[in-house]
Amino acid sequence: MSRVLAVVRMQLLNWPINIAWPWGILFSSFLINYAIQSALVRQTVGESTTGGLLSIYTVVFVAYLISVSQDLPFALGLGVSRRTFHLASGLMLTTEALLYGTLLYLFALIERATDGFGVELAFFGLPFMSTSNPLLQILVYTVPFLLFGVLGFAVGLVFKRWGANGVLTLSVAAILAIGAAVYLITRAERWRAVGGWFVDQSTVGLFIGWPLLLVVPLAALSHLLIRRVTV
Repeated sequence: MSRVLAVVRMQLLNWPINIAWPWGILFSSFLINYAIQSALVRQTVGESTTGGLLSIYTVVFVAYLISVSQDLPFALGLGVSRRTFHLASGLMLTTEALLYGTLLYLFALIERATDGFGVELAFFGLPFMSTSNPLLQILVYTVPFLLFGVLGFAVGLVFKRWGANGVLTLSVAAILAIGAAVYLITRAERWRAVGGWFVDQSTVGLFIGWPLLLVVPLAALSHLLIRRVTV
């Protein structure tokens, strides 16, 4: 366990990628949306909901992709095993996810208490992500961080193992899979049923249950991939 914590401390040396950039970009997005909503309120447009919250999840994805490229070779050069690095990354991601999820929940409480920061802005407390249970609400914010982080880590391993060709092949495969799904749904005229399925899902299911079902196999895949990475 001490080796795992030592690797976590090593990864924290690159704190701008894991901490400064995610929150810096999030608050940049918030300031832009706040300025726009301030102008709209003067025109009596009413409450506005924005998707700017997605920015922090996207940066976490990029941060863990970069971690594989920068931190993994350095750690292996110091004699750290691949298993230890994988465990340390998982511990760091889980800690970050819980901390970031809690902070987003607190910001959502402030947003609600101030009537959308005084301009009726729904930035942190998005209606489709809201639950009445505080613990579940924190998990609603937390679990997507796990999904984006594990996905970024896996893509980073693909890049480290097979280079740009591997990532591009993975991208083409994803595009083909999505395209095939769109074609089949369209051909079967099932878009209404698909939309109904999403509407019928609870917030807990959409943001906790289903993401966790993806996190587990992605983490297992990363465990297999990291054993084949060469530096």
